[in-house]
Amino acid sequence: MWTNGLRIGGKLAFFAVCVSCVSCSGDSGGSNGNGGSLGASTGGSSLGSAGGSTGGNAPSGFGGSAVGAAGTVLTGGALGTGGNVGEGGTVATGGGAVATGGVIGNTGGIFATGGSLGGASNKSTGGSQSNTGGLANSGGVTAIGGKSGGICPGGPYPAPVLSGTPTRVYNATGNGLFEGTVWDSNAGVLFFSNMSTGSTNPVVPSQVQKLTPPGTVDVAVTDSGTNGLALDVDGSLLACSHKVQGIVRVNPAAGTVSTLLNTDSNGKHFNSPNDLTVRSDGTIYFTDPDYQLGSSRTSETGTKGIYRVTPARQVSLVDGTFGEPNGVVLSPDESTLYVADTTGNAIRKFTLASDGTASGKVNFATITTPDGVAVDCAGNLYWASNTPGKVIVFSPSGTQLGSITVVTDATNVAFGGTDRKTLYISAGMAIYSLALNVPGYPY
Repeated sequence: MWTNGLRIGGKLAFFAVCVSCVSCSGDSGGSNGNGGSLGASTGGSSLGSAGGSTGGNAPSGFGGSAVGAAGTVLTGGALGTGGNVGEGGTVATGGGAVATGGVIGNTGGIFATGGSLGGASNKSTGGSQSNTGGLANSGGVTAIGGKSGGICPGGPYPAPVLSGTPTRVYNATGNGLFEGTVWDSNAGVLFFSNMSTGSTNPVVPSQVQKLTPPGTVDVAVTDSGTNGLALDVDGSLLACSHKVQGIVRVNPAAGTVSTLLNTDSNGKHFNSPNDLTVRSDGTIYFTDPDYQLGSSRTSETGTKGIYRVTPARQVSLVDGTFGEPNGVVLSPDESTLYVADTTGNAIRKFTLASDGTASGKVNFATITTPDGVAVDCAGNLYWASNTPGKVIVFSPSGTQLGSITVVTDATNVAFGGTDRKTLYISAGMAIYSLALNVPGYPY
């Protein structure tokens, strides 16, 4: 993205529990493989021996099926400490075996706290139930945070239909640029950064704003100094801050911002962090160009880098060779990290090990002035092409599937809405939406 000739950006992507390698049961919150359904919210039946919901009655307070030690005991539809959900473990008495990485339901499913499922790590495992949230109607319990099975209810997914025309749902006046779109399913709103382009001394001013569909916008944080936004594994809002030159946590309800980190492993301040994405174990990847370094600051690191931050807040440089690193996103199975090089007109990808370390950088696709990005449940990438004012869509193999024309200064994209099939696009000082036929991730 550009600000008075300076490029800005930010995008975030991450979590999802239900991906191509993970099988999820339906929205009824119950069926698991050939197993039974979860108990009723009144503490009703346990998993049936033949996969039904008519299994033996559990006493009130011991509600749904006993699934894993991660369950919380609550009155009605809560979890016991019984059977295991693990790698091939069995669920309760007579419940079907859960395949490695299996997930239980959308409205009554259980996610081990913060854990990844099975052998492959998945976006937002351990996250809060999207849309249905916390306690599910059928008595299931989800852990706090992130994204869960409601985002990707199970494939296969159709090829995206990209023939529609985006609708402008909000337009502001003034000298600025919208950035960092992210959908918060708990609040049912789209957060974004409103960056002023009228000043760079000492840094570009910025606010966090929220759009309540269809088009009502309010200020959430008046002086955030933010660009790219993302959701942490606990569901809280994270942001790249060029104001503090680091990663911050945003509290929209209180209108406050707190700094998580703003120096590298050598104690040097970053330039102007631009975009970030969060893995299901809490690892943060972010880009650090110098677009919003400001007129009174100089680079301390001397590097326009891509960084990895472990859950223990240990910082390491992934790559320092990009011209201007910008949008960044994870593949649904979290095995690949995609990063835009805006001045290089390229998207590059890295292979991620199980511990989150990156290697094997290769060119993924060519695109004019790539900015922010989102990913759908099939792993297709929706990349904002800033100068042409388009969203270019790529398959996981790098094949261009098509494009969506918006207006110039297209900066970012995010999937939102109750079914996660609304693509929100920020361009200039406007927000656009487009209904699609495939769900996707909130940033």
